[in-house]
Amino acid sequence: MTREPLRPDVANADILLWQTGYRLLLALVAAIIAVGLRSAGILKLSSVAYVTVGPDAVDRVLGVVAVTYVALVLGIRALVQRTRAAGRTLSTLMVVADLVVVFLLVFVLAEPHDYHRGLLLALFSLQLTHVYFGRAPALLMLAAIAAAFLLINDIAQRYSNDVSWPEALITLGLFGLGSLLVLRVQSNLHARLGTLVSIFERAEDGDFANSYDVAADKSPDAITTVGRAYNRMRSQLASIVQTDPLSGCYNRRGFEQQYRRELARAARTQTDVALIAVDLDFFKQVNDTHGHLVGDQVIAETGELLRASARTGDVVARTGGEEFMILAPNTSAAGAQHLALRILEAFRRRTFGEPTARIAVTVSVGVVSDTVPDESIAEALRARADEALYAAKRSGRNRVVLWSHGLDALRLSQSSGAYPPLKR
Repeated sequence: MTREPLRPDVANADILLWQTGYRLLLALVAAIIAVGLRSAGILKLSSVAYVTVGPDAVDRVLGVVAVTYVALVLGIRALVQRTRAAGRTLSTLMVVADLVVVFLLVFVLAEPHDYHRGLLLALFSLQLTHVYFGRAPALLMLAAIAAAFLLINDIAQRYSNDVSWPEALITLGLFGLGSLLVLRVQSNLHARLGTLVSIFERAEDGDFANSYDVAADKSPDAITTVGRAYNRMRSQLASIVQTDPLSGCYNRRGFEQQYRRELARAARTQTDVALIAVDLDFFKQVNDTHGHLVGDQVIAETGELLRASARTGDVVARTGGEEFMILAPNTSAAGAQHLALRILEAFRRRTFGEPTARIAVTVSVGVVSDTVPDESIAEALRARADEALYAAKRSGRNRVVLWSHGLDALRLSQSSGAYPPLKR
């Protein structure tokens, strides 16, 4: 089984793919301009590069760096296209390559008193790195920029003595201070955007429990506006995603979320949780006799009746065609059985499908309750509720059965063919 890449790696991959295209284009344009200016005699070597590298070797060095840079960009692009993922290593490698090219060009073409231009050019790359890859790569890049700036100044000092170290250090200090302030502001934006992304990812999985904390934004901006818009839509989205439109109860996804959450809470407090499985008896006959429109009306009225019969805090869900489940937190076996009997009696007292039909509908109910040691009991509780429901149907329907260990034998007897198949 292939493992799906982590979402941050997928996002980095998308960013690198479009950035590599721009990098190749810029490298091509820069090479054409450089060759043209060199041929016209306009672009001259710096005095330091002339002494340290020499006019003949500079073109070869620049050519090797350019070819290596293009090969690296193409290699990263091919790797990302194949894997559809890009970790921090690839992102850092691409940023380091950018810095090497920038400061090499500054060293070759600018005089020492103009080395600050390298900081200006590197600032653009620093901002892009922070925006697209985050704070840690940006801080690493800031340290690399400082090291590169100090290195070319040190080389210039050795060969030309045309370096004012106090001025260079003041320039670097101002650059570092300004960059850190900008990174701090952008980090705050990143953190808030990360919060929004986390909220949206949980919403994608059907979890709408979290809202965006608008009050934490001391200076409201566009991100705050998005957070407010999400908060306004949160209840509507939760209703759409988690609610069965026919019965008005939770659907299977909504029930599963509530179920897991309640089990976690019950495990912390070591309290009881009850499950009540409800199935309409002979529902197929309702559809066959009265039609599916009436059948849908019966489902809708059943959801309404179950929600009215349940207590505050209980979770009512439609988990199948005519199957419902009630989650009753902090409820003992006696309390769950009492609730199930009340539901059973409510169905016996009313008719469904009015005014076009007056249909008597009964239900079979399976009940289980247990203390929750941990969340691993989830499937066991669900299976026991199904076993109790099965026993209620086998014993004549229109009744409540509380799960006990003896019901296992009844379930096994059906699997061996001792009983005829159930009719819905």
